[in-house]
Parts: sequence; C-alpha cells; structure tokens
Amino acid sequence: MTPLTMDLTGYPELTNPACPWTPLREWGGLPNVKWCEETLCSWVAEPANTWSNVAFLVTALVLFLVTRKETSRTERFWPTATFWVGVSSLVYHASVTFVLQVFDFFGMYFFFGLVLLLNLVRLEVLAKERLFKVLWISIIGLTVFTVVVAKVGLPVQGIIFVMLLGGVATEVLATVKRKTQVRWFLLALVTIVVAAGFSGSDVSRRWCDPHDHVFQGHAIWHVLNAVGIGLAFVHYRQFKALFP
Repeated sequence: MTPLTMDLTGYPELTNPACPWTPLREWGGLPNVKWCEETLCSWVAEPANTWSNVAFLVTALVLFLVTRKETSRTERFWPTATFWVGVSSLVYHASVTFVLQVFDFFGMYFFFGLVLLLNLVRLEVLAKERLFKVLWISIIGLTVFTVVVAKVGLPVQGIIFVMLLGGVATEVLATVKRKTQVRWFLLALVTIVVAAGFSGSDVSRRWCDPHDHVFQGHAIWHVLNAVGIGLAFVHYRQFKALFP
C-alpha cells in the first residue's frame, strides 16, 4: 500500500481489513493526500467531503436547463463537464483510494481543460473546429500523466495549479487582445481562491475537526467551486459566437 506523507495513526479505518474499500486501497494504494475528515468504515468513507459534491450536480442541472435548447456544442458541454467534476470527486471521497483519486483528476480536467482551450480559441492559437478533439486528447493524456507524476512521488495537485495559472494567463492575454467584460471571470476566480483557502486549511490541519461530518474545509471547497463553475459559464457565454 502506498504510504501518505503524513501521520495516519488518527485514521485507523484506512487500513482496517473489515472495511469495504480496504481491498482497493491495498491493490492500488492510498491517495497522496489525506483530508481532515475522519475516514469511516463505510461505503461512504468521508460523508462531508462526499456529499458536498452534490453542489456540482446541482450546478450541472441548472446549466443543463439553461443550455438544453442551445445550438452551440460548447454551451451544451458545460453541464457535462460540471457533472463529471462532481461525480468523479464524489466517488473518490467515498472511497479514499488512489485509483479513484485519479478518476477525480480525470473529472477536474474536463473543466480546467475546457477553460484553457476556450481561451486558446479566443487567442486564435487553436482552431475552434479542433476544440473538442484536443480537449478529449488532453483529458486522457493528463489522466495518464497524473498516474506517472503520483508514482514518482510528486504532488499531483500541482497539475491543477499550473492549469489554473494557465487559465488566468490566457484569459488576461485574450482580454488584452479584445477588451471584454471580465466581471464574472473575476468573481469566479475569487470564489476559487477562497475555496482553495478552505481546502488548504483543511489539509494543513489549521482548521480541522475530523469528527465533524457536516462542515469540513475541503467540503466547502467543493461547494464554492461549484459556484465558481457557474460564474465561469456566465463569463464564457459572451464569446459563444467564437466557439463551435
């Protein structure tokens, strides 16, 4: 079993052979990070971190209702991307396994990859006709890369950080090239940054009550990011004429 870089003595159920996810943890290893919430001997090992992902599914439903009559493939893809972010994170936190942590990253690449590539289309670096082909190749390639990075002992969370910086940088370049309304983008960015603060406090144990299965810093990260995706959708909707 792949060890984490932190003390696991406070989480005995992670390795309890009587627990339902232990065989998968033994086969594929543990994630490279353990969030604050206590791991339960249950099919839902982290209740707060698991069920908070329903916020993504709610956002996906709202986006589906908003875009269901759209002719733009890009517009209709937003609820799909949001759905995968939520489902992949939900099953990961239910299991606390490395295998499903990779699936969690697979889901996140839908959103971060979409934003980055949409900006490249706006910059005329990527032809809009190639958007979805490149997006799917990127999602699959980055998922494989995630496994490689994890196996050599590097923090896979850095991949998301780099993609976030790339999204912000390309947004700045695209806005300079063609002045646009950035209010909704800035609101989305602030929401994600605040969410990252809660998640960072969770993993660093600065704010940590393992036995609270309602309020967890990482669970708040999920809810705020679900809001952030909705705000980002509003921002990118103004460019829909540029996208497929």
